[in-house]
Amino acid sequence: MDFTSRHKVAELMDQPGLDEQLHRQALRGLRRVNWFSRSSGILWSAIRDLANQVERRPLRVLDIACGGGDVTVAIARRAKRAGIQMQVAGCDISPVAVRHASQQARGARTEVEFFELDALTDSLPGDYDVLVCSLFLHHLEEPEAVELLRRMSAAARHLVLVNDLRRTQWGYWLARFGCRLLTRSHIVHTDGPLSVAAAFTVEEALQLASRAGVADAAISGHWPQRFLLNMRRT
Repeated sequence: MDFTSRHKVAELMDQPGLDEQLHRQALRGLRRVNWFSRSSGILWSAIRDLANQVERRPLRVLDIACGGGDVTVAIARRAKRAGIQMQVAGCDISPVAVRHASQQARGARTEVEFFELDALTDSLPGDYDVLVCSLFLHHLEEPEAVELLRRMSAAARHLVLVNDLRRTQWGYWLARFGCRLLTRSHIVHTDGPLSVAAAFTVEEALQLASRAGVADAAISGHWPQRFLLNMRRT
């Protein structure tokens, strides 16, 4: 496969009318993938550093397109272990994902609120210090990705963090075999490699941020084949 350009096709997870049990199985599989790739850790350092800099407490964090909520819950648990006052919430367009995430939070005895929201059409709340987004950007067409970054940058009080896949050959094969090792979900087996093929490169992600009006965005690479786009407002 040629990785010099994006190859975006509809993923199974994005199909309307997806069976709820299959959807939940996929969310459980993605939780294992996020655990293996340390998704919450990729985000945590920047959130922790901001929490140590701002005076207002508690720090408010919203996870956009949170899916099954495992990264959202993990951020809240990290804050609790670190003794940092933090209110963490997550939102997603899918009612199935929101119900699943809420159940996961209760099971983890973590006070995290989840609610339905379409990040591309609904107004984003303006009372959060940090807006984060994990593994959602590659689902979007370029104009939609630019609009999402613009909306998040406008809504966040201090910081926007976007954690996503890098489009590389190594990332593709890692997704192809890693997803099969970590979950039995056919949806994850199928969507994992498709996600990498649809992902942005580091250079492309910076260009998206620039088109969204963020001139000083920073980006860093992370294992395994991830990038973190950091857009600070302070």
